[in-house]
Amino acid sequence: MKTKGIRTFGRGARPGLLALAFLLAAAGAPAQTAALDAALVTQVTGQVAFRDQEGKQPPAPVQAFMKVRQGDRFQLPGESALTLLYFASGRQETWKGPVNLAAGREESRVEGAKGAPPRPEVKLLPARVSRKMDCAPLPLPRSSVRYSGVIQTMGPLCAEARQELKAAEAAYRSLRHQTPADDFTPELYYLGVLAEYQQYPEMERLLNSMLAKKPGDPALMHLKDWAASQAGKGK
Repeated sequence: MKTKGIRTFGRGARPGLLALAFLLAAAGAPAQTAALDAALVTQVTGQVAFRDQEGKQPPAPVQAFMKVRQGDRFQLPGESALTLLYFASGRQETWKGPVNLAAGREESRVEGAKGAPPRPEVKLLPARVSRKMDCAPLPLPRSSVRYSGVIQTMGPLCAEARQELKAAEAAYRSLRHQTPADDFTPELYYLGVLAEYQQYPEMERLLNSMLAKKPGDPALMHLKDWAASQAGKGK
């Protein structure tokens, strides 16, 4: 994917917020066992399974829009595919099975390959976009506990916020123009910005358009229910 011309996206996550998120995460788990979110599953085809880095649980199915932690391991059988977007690097990898992978901080590594290891198809997104997706306040799979708090109160937007939302919308439309229709990476980026600024009705409209392309998708339905509840219209 060409990234020239889309480098003027909205500002990245605020340093103070990132520092606060890091301190809260560090307080909630021992340093030696803490695992950071490293990537996001933007597409999955077939029966792809994963284990966490400790390997204490049996393999579980990979879900679309699932956050991936450094050290997670993936098993892709034949006729399967997995697309991962790494937050730190903006590296988007599409792997086709059979292959076994381990998630790193900025890219995946192949495990147990005989002969020349397979290579993924790679696209690069601006890192400020992928970092924004990392800290987006969305209840994505494996992160629901962190973002399942009480309904927030929407207040009037300041001029700076309106400007950032306008820039984010322009970035989303630029990405959408360059991305295949079945790849929801642009939408996930824009949903994160909308959630940050508590624009829940707009989130619902965007999620409805996504569900029109992928009816009944459980992750999208969950996000829609969450947006409705945050707007005060849910149960």
